[in-house]
Amino acid sequence: MSGFHRRQILRAGVTALADFVFGRPLTLPAQAETRRGIFDAHLHIPSDNGENFQWSLVTRNMQEFVAYLDKCGVKRGVISSSWSNKAQTPDDYRQGNREVAKYVDRYKGRFRGSCVITPFRIDDALREIEHCHQEYGFVWLGEFCNYMTGYRYDTPEWAEVMKLAARLKLVIQIHTNVREMEHLAEKFPEATIVFPHLGGNRDDIFKRIDIVARHKNTHIELSGSGIERVGILEKAVKEIGADRVLYGSDFTINEPSAVIARVKNAFLTAEDREKILFRNVERLLARAGAGPRP
Repeated sequence: MSGFHRRQILRAGVTALADFVFGRPLTLPAQAETRRGIFDAHLHIPSDNGENFQWSLVTRNMQEFVAYLDKCGVKRGVISSSWSNKAQTPDDYRQGNREVAKYVDRYKGRFRGSCVITPFRIDDALREIEHCHQEYGFVWLGEFCNYMTGYRYDTPEWAEVMKLAARLKLVIQIHTNVREMEHLAEKFPEATIVFPHLGGNRDDIFKRIDIVARHKNTHIELSGSGIERVGILEKAVKEIGADRVLYGSDFTINEPSAVIARVKNAFLTAEDREKILFRNVERLLARAGAGPRP
């Protein structure tokens, strides 16, 4: 028997096994078609003021940040400033957002900018969101991380942020625990919400997948813990649908290629892998008014 025929038999056997286990035809784990390049929905740039989320610095500036993404095969991404995430004043998050706008312009076509605020002075925060949308074309908000500066998602001030995001048709990306996630999904069905991270343990992961599956305005993004558990990505796609699962890495904190490897090796169709690695974020951006760039 030739090597070619052995490979054909092996392929048929794996496909039959996948049909049996998952109840639908699946492909062998192969590289997804990414003609326009992998699109990372969750990137924190190293700030010019030295703010950087890495525990031990290896990508210390924007040039090294981009070079590492190149190494990982990430061609495009949504970027926010770590400076803005830790903002104590409106001046802090304004500086971070201006920094994002600068790098979106410098690396034309590569990055989409995201606006981050803290809601302590809500009028300033709402003005900043509108400014970033109107002046810089930002259609993405977050990642918001309330634990960093101590605000909450169940306040009247945060409700104003959510309502503005819905009115402007912006995508809003929010780091939450399960309780916060359920509250936001239930309270703001008109908002387009991306929840990063699958979760830290089995119960948490299953609850987060269930919440997104039940709320059609929400999406799950794969950065952080949980993605390394074999079968979890397949479960998320089966229960939520591939259209609402996004690739994101949380770089500079976490490693971009680890998530890519899990997506490429998962028991998914080539079409589902394309959706996760770039088509879904393109669609969200386009729906918010910023179509894909070449």
